[in-house]
Amino acid sequence: MVKKLIKQWSWLVVLLSLSLLLTACGRTATKQPAQTTGKIHFVTSLDFYGDPARAILGDAGTVTSLINSPSVDPHDYSPTTNDAKIVAQADLALMNGAGYDSWLAKLVKADDQQTQLIDVAADIVKLPDGGNEHLWYDFSVMPQVTKLLVKRFSALRPAQAATFKRNGQKYLARLAKLQEQEKELRQTLSGQKVMITEPVFNYVLTNLKMTIVNESFALDIEEGADPKPADIQRMQDQLDHREVSCLVVNKQVTSALVTDLIKRAERQQVPILRVTETLPQGKNYLSWMTSQLQAFATITK
Repeated sequence: MVKKLIKQWSWLVVLLSLSLLLTACGRTATKQPAQTTGKIHFVTSLDFYGDPARAILGDAGTVTSLINSPSVDPHDYSPTTNDAKIVAQADLALMNGAGYDSWLAKLVKADDQQTQLIDVAADIVKLPDGGNEHLWYDFSVMPQVTKLLVKRFSALRPAQAATFKRNGQKYLARLAKLQEQEKELRQTLSGQKVMITEPVFNYVLTNLKMTIVNESFALDIEEGADPKPADIQRMQDQLDHREVSCLVVNKQVTSALVTDLIKRAERQQVPILRVTETLPQGKNYLSWMTSQLQAFATITK
C-alpha cells in the first residue's frame, strides 16, 4: 500500500512538473501546428525501438530512449521530470504497449500539444488482451515498426521522404537476416519439445514450430502467481528423463525454483539457452537477436 501511494505521488509530481514546464515554455492547451523543417525529435520507452528510428533518420533527427539500462524493469519504471520534458518536446513517441510501458502513454496524454504516439501492440500488431507482450521477439514486428516510422517521419518532413524511404529499405534488408536465421533453425528444431522459465522467448519458439511443454507454469510466472506443484513435479521429471531438447531461461530473473531447474538440466546434459528480456549493454537490436539465435543453433546441434 505504501509503495502504491509513493508511486502515485511520484506520478503527481511528474505531471505537475510537466504542466509547469509547458506553461513556462509558453505552450498552451491549443495544439501547435506541426513543423515541416528542422530535426525530428523521436522518443521511445525501450532502447531497442530506437534502432530503426536512428537508422531511418540519420542526421535528420534525434532519438532518445527513456530506458537505456538492462537492469531497469520497464513494468516498474517511474518516469522523471526530465522524461516528461523530453516527451513534451518530441514530435513522435513510440511504446511497446500491452501494459509493458503504459507510463509513456500517460506522459504523452499529459502533453496535450503535438507529440504523436505509436503503440506497437495496439497500432501495429493488434494484440488481443492477454497476448504475449514481448513483441520484439517476433521478427515480423520490427519490419512493420520500421515501415510505419518511415511513413510517419515522411509525413512530418515531406522534403526528406525519399531519404527516409531509402534508409528504411537498408534497415529492412538487415532485419531480413533474422528471419533467415530463424528459418534455418526451424529446419532442425521443428516439432521438438522445449521447456521455458518465462514466456520471454515464446514468439521465436512458436515460429520455430517447437512444442512448449510447460505453458501453464510460464503463465503463472508471468502473472506473479505461485506455480502449481503438479506442474513443477512434471517439469522436474521431464528434465530428469531428458524429455525436452532444451531449457530456455531468462537469465535476468533468478529464484530457487529456476536454479533447481537449471541444475537438473545441467545434470542430465539438457542444453540451456539463456536469453534476456532487455537489451544487453553494448549491443543493438540486431546484434542482440543475432547472438541469441546463434547460441540456440550452437547448443542444439
